[in-house]
Amino acid sequence: MDFNQFWMCYPRKVGKLTAKRSWEKLSAENKQKALEAIEQHRKYWVKKGTDWDFIPHASTWLNQERWEDELVIEEKQNKKPPLPWYSTDELTLAKGKELGLSPYAGESFAQFRARISAQISRSATV
Repeated sequence: MDFNQFWMCYPRKVGKLTAKRSWEKLSAENKQKALEAIEQHRKYWVKKGTDWDFIPHASTWLNQERWEDELVIEEKQNKKPPLPWYSTDELTLAKGKELGLSPYAGESFAQFRARISAQISRSATV
């Protein structure tokens, strides 16, 4: 159980000397636990989209025995609502396809969007 092995795996490379001192204070059992847990923590930080500044320094992670943390790995929820179908040409084409409509030759996207809107209005009143 070598500190260099831990250091290679840990994503935030700051305070190496302090981290090494923290590592040396750990029991062999806790060193093994830390090595085993680091990959899960890396996955957690990636999935959560954790900003770099919020990944703890290695010494902090070791001193606080963060390998004992319970991690719930779920995709980060996008806080922005989805774009409406009329916001981009690509989404407009997808909405048209959903409704069985295609743009006519020479038809602008503004005209195609108007035709889609009319189709949606007709469908809503039926």
